[in-house]
Amino acid sequence: MFKKILLLMFLFLNSYSFMVIPDNYKTQIKILKDLDIKSNFITDPIFIEVKEDIKSLHTKTLIDAMREFYKITPTIRKIISQEGLPEEILYLAIVESGLKTASVSKARAVGVWQLMRPTASSLGLRIDAYVDERKDVIKSTYAALNYLKSLKQEFGKWYLAILAYNCGNGKLRQAIKKANSDDLVVLLDPKKKYLSLETRNFIRKILTLAFLANDKEFLLSKDSSLMNYSVNNDFVKVEIPSSVALKDLAKSANLKLNDLKKYNPQFRHSFTPPGNGYYMYIPYKNLAYFNKKFDPKKIAKVDTTIPMTKIYIVKSGDSLYKIARANKTSVEAIKELNKIKKNNLRISQKLIIPIKKEKKNEKHTKIVIR
Repeated sequence: MFKKILLLMFLFLNSYSFMVIPDNYKTQIKILKDLDIKSNFITDPIFIEVKEDIKSLHTKTLIDAMREFYKITPTIRKIISQEGLPEEILYLAIVESGLKTASVSKARAVGVWQLMRPTASSLGLRIDAYVDERKDVIKSTYAALNYLKSLKQEFGKWYLAILAYNCGNGKLRQAIKKANSDDLVVLLDPKKKYLSLETRNFIRKILTLAFLANDKEFLLSKDSSLMNYSVNNDFVKVEIPSSVALKDLAKSANLKLNDLKKYNPQFRHSFTPPGNGYYMYIPYKNLAYFNKKFDPKKIAKVDTTIPMTKIYIVKSGDSLYKIARANKTSVEAIKELNKIKKNNLRISQKLIIPIKKEKKNEKHTKIVIR
């Protein structure tokens, strides 16, 4: 009888272990360890509960990022490795922006790493009327990783650096002081609310996506091609002249203009900024063609004057052609300034309209660069 009881207890404990311990347990423990998180966090009841909600809400973000932005993922991974940060930091960027270079938050954070202008400027990124280097995948990645390294140095643990990245180091210091602990479970206490819900869920989202991205069965169930999403697809940096048209540079690299813009979202206009030259990225496979065909002396300089602008609110019956004609400009100029591809307009839509010549008694505004 005693042996039977022991056998039943053994079976019960084994079945219970099977329920709470995931199949890729070792991988998930490694992810926690990489971020300086105690392994018992994997059994935290709140994390387990929230993780399921995160899966349902953010799985599409992960899949889209892996499927659509495979060209930049290897580059980000390589820089993270070179800089000595945990590879899981990639999922911070996925949570922040879905790896969309043009992503802009309500707080005006921009780019893959969602950097605010003051932070980006302090990290050496150029933001002006001509370029916004927060959209430059390579430069912004180095900047974000340097910022994370400084936060790690300040707080001593990677998960604390991640929390501070979201809420700011000042708020995290206050939270640690109030909690009298820097333990992750304590800081994420939903009742004490040492940190905002956004910040508490921020690291949970990162962990959940890291778990999913390292789950082969999950990837296969969604799309077997995702198993190869980290295949290398390099692009290279080349020096280019200032004040030249992007379309001319595209021809020199055997690229379509739209493709060149995808590789170089940092450009605000259809020309390179004035000054002492600049740079752009092209696919590595196009480098030989570029080196052979590119001659800076044969590329004509263009006018880089940024026009004065005004805001126009679309009314019923308006069209881009009608608005352009009334304001003595072109449909193409309006579309480029407003970053719109199609000709469809909606009532009350705000358009930036270029003004070639200032008129009397008319108030004009310049484009506000944030």
